[in-house]
Amino acid sequence: MKKTILSIFLVSIAALQVTEVVAQPVPGGFAPIITEIMYNPPESGQDSLEFIEILNPSLTSPINMDGFYIDDAFDFSFPSGYSLGAGEHVIIAGDSVVFEALFGEEAFEWEGATTQLSNNGESITLKDGGGAVVDSVDYGVSSAWPADANGQGYSLVLCDPSSDNNLPENWTASENATGIVINALEIFADPGQLSSCTATGIADDNVITSLVYPNPSNGEFRVQFGEQNTASTLRICNSVGQVVFTESVATGVGFAQLNTNLKSGHYILSIDNGETSERLKLTIQ
Repeated sequence: MKKTILSIFLVSIAALQVTEVVAQPVPGGFAPIITEIMYNPPESGQDSLEFIEILNPSLTSPINMDGFYIDDAFDFSFPSGYSLGAGEHVIIAGDSVVFEALFGEEAFEWEGATTQLSNNGESITLKDGGGAVVDSVDYGVSSAWPADANGQGYSLVLCDPSSDNNLPENWTASENATGIVINALEIFADPGQLSSCTATGIADDNVITSLVYPNPSNGEFRVQFGEQNTASTLRICNSVGQVVFTESVATGVGFAQLNTNLKSGHYILSIDNGETSERLKLTIQ
């Protein structure tokens, strides 16, 4: 009998699986995404510049955030009736007064005047009014995460809103100098803006030098990337990572004219020739 119980227990344990948390679409098809985290600004004592940023990736549809909340890293609930506009960001800060004075961006303030984001890393989870996880980031301080974000004045930024924001290689330290200096260190952060950066997971020696124009556009783009020794594949992914457009480019051709017929929104263009690759952000208005 003991052997039977033990066998059932072991089978039950083996059946357990870790579920990857990804942004869950809300009514309308888009999910709000955590896209920036300032968890350890170079302040002495109480950190007043800590914040997180959340993006609505749709350029056409607002997201009703009524009832959405965060209750792990800090406590915060969006006010009744709040709507996150199409393509807009919202900031939740530890001290909204200080944040707005320095960055010039409006911000909500999380609850608890002494609450701080952990300098050792922790989970930040956004839930809807029913308690379902909408998006979650478990940031850390391991070597996989940008070290400059830990007390050196840099925020963590998600370069590609369609990428998995739980993977450290999809984040980098902000490249946007603000001119704000704290304890002799300049603050680099992009609150309320789309970040212009290269994710740490893409090596400098493995990138095609490319140009896309016009960008933003109405869905028609010219991609210039220089003649390639092998055939290339161009793929466009939407904000939830689905491939929505593909085109092949023959060997020796160094450009492509794309007529995507896609809806307004933010997309990622991947250029891959089997040896080198690059990802570029596209905006369709």
